[in-house]
Amino acid sequence: MNLREKYGEWGIILGATEGVGKAFAEKIASEGMSVVLVGRREEKLQELGKSISETYGVDHMVIRADFAQSDCTDKIFEATKDLDMGFMSYVACFHTFGKLQDTPWEKHEQMINVNVMTFLKCFYHYMGIFAKQDRGAVINVSSLTAISSSPYNAQYGAGKSYIKKLTEAVAAECESTNVDVEVITLGTTITPSLLSNLPGGPAGEAVMKAAMTPEACVEEAFDNLGKSLSVIAGEHNKANVHNWQANKTDDEYIRYMGSFYSNN
Repeated sequence: MNLREKYGEWGIILGATEGVGKAFAEKIASEGMSVVLVGRREEKLQELGKSISETYGVDHMVIRADFAQSDCTDKIFEATKDLDMGFMSYVACFHTFGKLQDTPWEKHEQMINVNVMTFLKCFYHYMGIFAKQDRGAVINVSSLTAISSSPYNAQYGAGKSYIKKLTEAVAAECESTNVDVEVITLGTTITPSLLSNLPGGPAGEAVMKAAMTPEACVEEAFDNLGKSLSVIAGEHNKANVHNWQANKTDDEYIRYMGSFYSNN
């Protein structure tokens, strides 16, 4: 039974333009689901949608939306109201570096909207559909910054913690139903953003050695869907989290995470 047969005809990827979102879109299409691609860069999404339809023989829909705008979900929900929805993944994220008080308030509002409010609206909306039909699946994407705190990137880490903890709780609520919910927590992932900001020399080499491909992250997420509520992607990341929790105090872990960003 492929994903379309199990969950429904359409899946929506919120933050689908590249990287992990693109990999999610291609994965569900490869298992027969038509895809709703949502993001800001409409031209890139149209190119991706055309490629997916040609490769996998499924339909696609593109919705241009800025997740930082508080009303962006109106057009998303309107466009998908008549579709047989069966899958949702919230991949979108936004962060800025710096101390809390040094970050412009407008940026804080944008981060709250992308990482918390728009996420919650989408999760609430599509969970309502899936629960009513007793069929569907959700995989939301968190970050290792959700497990620690993230000094100099504080609101982003808090937002990812919100996504992680809310999704874990909802996943447990769904265990006796035909709706599968999971959160996957990612470490360093090879995306265009990472490659464009990669440091040179040994530091860059160390980053790449630890990084996972988006495709590997997505495969691990689907391998665990319906089996685990919460997954840390990759053996390297699992080992690191185990080591941190076993051998560091909370204070040491927080300071360690802050050391990566203190000069940004």
